This record gives sequence, structure tokens and C-alpha cells, in this order.
Amino acid sequence: MLRQFLCLLVALFLAPAAQAASGELVMIAPTDLAMPLVQFRDGKLSGGILKDLGDALAQRLGRQASYLSVDVDGVTPTLTQGRADGICYVLPFWIDGDYQWSRPLIPDAELVVAREGAPPIRSLADLRDRAIGTVAGYRYPRVEQVLGKQFFRTESPNMDKNLRRLMAGEVQYTIMVQSTMAYLSRNDKTLRLRPDLVFSTFKAQCAFSRKSAIPFQDINRALDALADDGSVERILARYR
Repeated sequence: MLRQFLCLLVALFLAPAAQAASGELVMIAPTDLAMPLVQFRDGKLSGGILKDLGDALAQRLGRQASYLSVDVDGVTPTLTQGRADGICYVLPFWIDGDYQWSRPLIPDAELVVAREGAPPIRSLADLRDRAIGTVAGYRYPRVEQVLGKQFFRTESPNMDKNLRRLMAGEVQYTIMVQSTMAYLSRNDKTLRLRPDLVFSTFKAQCAFSRKSAIPFQDINRALDALADDGSVERILARYR
């Protein structure tokens, strides 16, 4: 029994080193997001901005990109335990834990989207006591600051289901990112949704585990090069 326990401990400590030796860059694929950020097929990341960016980063590092599908609640343990090297499209106040951060890379904005026919939203204060579609586990600090206890969240496990509830009329309003709204509008001209209010703009970053066996200076240098030579902008432009 003791021998089995010691073997397990050794395996846990050697996991990041083995990962580095295997030549992989393991990135988290957040299952709560939607296109153009992520696209999944049979539970595995198959496309989107985060796959293109992860592939480009791995290539710069001379490694093979692999992706671990993780929900909102799984991000912190996956990163802090070193089961993945990093995640992109995050901000420091979105996730718990102590990580190494890239420069801002992906511009986006949060907005309130309404069903056609719903009363227009001119300010966040107009949402008081109204049911608002949200993603479980997401943090909406600006909305919480304005609405306080009058922030009535109607939770969905991911953005796709959140959108389906909105389109089905289960809620009249939802919070989403501008890139997703723009993508939906371009690809479905029959969409009966209305972008009412942009209330927060940001540039998302990438966070990397302190237990990653890949030196952060190498990762950061590669990301900086991708940003400086226009590679990141070209990836984003594919989805506009």
C-alpha cells in the first residue's frame, strides 16, 4: 500500500516534467464560451480564435498544441495543479489563483442583448429586478456594482445554452461579449436579437500555470512575437 502511495506521489510530481518532455503545450478549452472564441465537436475543441491562437503559440515554441476541455469551475484547479499550461481569454479578476500573465491580447466588450420587442435598456439600472441570462460561475462585477441585490441572474451552464434560452423567450435579456453577438449577426440574418448596451470594454489576456514545465519567459516571448508581427490580429480578423 505504501509503495502504491509513493508511486502515485512520484507520478503527480513528474506530470509537468513529462508533459514538457513530450513536446506538448496544453491549453484549456473553456466549454462555457461560444464562437468565435471556441467551437467544439464531440466535446473537443475543433476551431475558433482560442484554437488558432493556441496552435500559433505552440508552433512558435516548437511544440504540439493539445486542448483540455474545462468548465468554469474547473479552470482554477486545472491551472493551479499544473494539469494544463495555460488559458487565454481571461482577466485577473475573472479567475482565482496565482498565475503568470501575458500582455493584453484580445479586445472585446460586454454588452446587454435583448430579444426583439423587449423594452430597451439604456443603462444597467434599467435591468433592476429583471431576469437576466447569465453563465453559471461567471463574474459580472460592473453589473453587480450597479444592481447589487437587484441583479436577478438566470443561470445557464454555457453561452450556447444561454443564447438558446434567450431566443426561446425564456428570458428577455442576456449578457454576452460583443465578439459573439457580432459573429451571430453575421452568420444568421434572421436573428431577432438587439444589442442594447455596451457597458464594459477590455483586452483579454492569457494566464499560465506556475507549475508548467515550460518556462514562462519562453511562452511570453512567443506571445509577444505573435502580437508584434501581426499574427494575433490576423487570427482575430478571420472571424470578423
